[in-house]
Amino acid sequence: MNKFDKSMFAYVVDETKRLPRTNKTLSFYGNYIRLGEFIDTIRSLSGYLQHLGIGKGDNVILCLGNIPDAILSFYAINDTGAVANIVHPLIPSKALKKIADDMNTKAFILFDEFYEKYEWLRDSDKPVILCAASDYLPPLYKIPYEMYSYRFKKHVKYDDRVVKFKKILGKYPHKETDIKGDDIAIYMHSGGTTGKSKTVMLSNAAFNNLAFNTIDLVGGGVDDKDGMLMVLPLFHTYGLGICMHTVISGGGQAVMMPKFNAKGACRLVKHRTVTYIAGVPNMYAKMVASGKFKGKYLRKLKNCYCGGDKLSDAVKKAFEDAMAKSGNPIKLCAGYGLTEGGVCCVNTMDIHKEGTLGKPTKNNKFAVVNEKNEFLPPMQKGMLVISTLGMMSGYYNDEKLTKETIFTDKNGEKWLKTGDIGYMDEDGYVYFVDRLKRMVKISGVNVFPQEIEDLVDKYEGILRSCVISVEKEGKPQLKLYIMVKDGVVADDKYIDRLKKYIGANLLKYSVPKIVEKVDSLPLTQIGKVDFKKLQEQASGN
Repeated sequence: MNKFDKSMFAYVVDETKRLPRTNKTLSFYGNYIRLGEFIDTIRSLSGYLQHLGIGKGDNVILCLGNIPDAILSFYAINDTGAVANIVHPLIPSKALKKIADDMNTKAFILFDEFYEKYEWLRDSDKPVILCAASDYLPPLYKIPYEMYSYRFKKHVKYDDRVVKFKKILGKYPHKETDIKGDDIAIYMHSGGTTGKSKTVMLSNAAFNNLAFNTIDLVGGGVDDKDGMLMVLPLFHTYGLGICMHTVISGGGQAVMMPKFNAKGACRLVKHRTVTYIAGVPNMYAKMVASGKFKGKYLRKLKNCYCGGDKLSDAVKKAFEDAMAKSGNPIKLCAGYGLTEGGVCCVNTMDIHKEGTLGKPTKNNKFAVVNEKNEFLPPMQKGMLVISTLGMMSGYYNDEKLTKETIFTDKNGEKWLKTGDIGYMDEDGYVYFVDRLKRMVKISGVNVFPQEIEDLVDKYEGILRSCVISVEKEGKPQLKLYIMVKDGVVADDKYIDRLKKYIGANLLKYSVPKIVEKVDSLPLTQIGKVDFKKLQEQASGN
């Protein structure tokens, strides 16, 4: 058995054997869960789930934000051999019921303050474990928070079926389970490479390999003198794979933040053991703009990584300027990943090329193909494909879509189609152009909205932009939404100049027919401009 052919929890246990049990593993508002307690709690909760009859072939819905209970619960589910069915904690009641019914979920681990909204679950016979945000808060925060949150959960009735997370620990024996690397560990619900909602199946080995490949970027294992700011959510591969599994199995601290706010994030970086940050562009932009991202405390940061969306030159420069002023001239390193393949490409401090996504991480390969899955030479645009040990096992209950997304080349090597358009240069650096599902054909020419947005965002007075496709007389045309900075007058003359600027830098087909100034643009949960929502609104859906 190789080191990856085991459960994710067993991988954590094995990789941290070199560390003392007093090593700090989770940090939550100044309260620490140390390695020994961390492992013991997971085994205890696993014992309770086994007592409920949960094991291989089952799935447990895990619907929590970034609190310690979420990480402990995830690894406990994993230790039983069941699948962690990870769901966004703000999911509507009916949508949660549909997932549970369609996938025959055996149990639920939920946020206690939201339980009352799941009316259908109150009449169910399925076991429910309710977690409180205050379970691991230190006394200074715990009492005020419990007073605040009481109104949301005062009518919850606890019994043998509905139990409190803390009440079931230490009561049920833990049994070892034979779990393989290729056993499914996670169901992740994603729009991903195809643009429609689906469930990605990810194995233990996929995440163990991801952790091994990523920790290599910082020279191997660390200890609790290093920590990652964990604000990215567990229901996102970036948060689960990098901020949680890589950091914890590597021996560092996961410094948890349930909900992002810029000043709060800066405080955590200043006062806690945060030496690494993994975030999205909007997060870094807000931290720098908060006025608190400055001072000597920034000197302890060793690496900061950015993914989830394309990193603009403006955000990168603002971040690096702030770091340089602090006396720590590190770069903001852009990377690339996706739910189906994990994080597989990144710039580092040593291997860094501006305007690129870096080079593939250890044991990963990138290539570019055309519509016939033929490999293209350097600098030619096509679909980015990856060959990685972190590849998904497939889509849940959708063999047809799985076969459309994964193909095997003539040498027998498997490749995952990312659904993204890009290219590679002769040195092996990867460039992102746009998502395939956003590409628009204007007069037979491929036009990429992301390329237009990147250009527009550099124009004087523009704060943020988004391009969508609309139809007129049955033909597609481009519509550009712009947010402008305070004091900028986006009148007809300004818009005419903007169009000429686009036409001078891109093909004429990329010049939007319609430009609309807006006060705000909708954002996704991780801070991307939600182009899908704008597209739906424009289409009248």
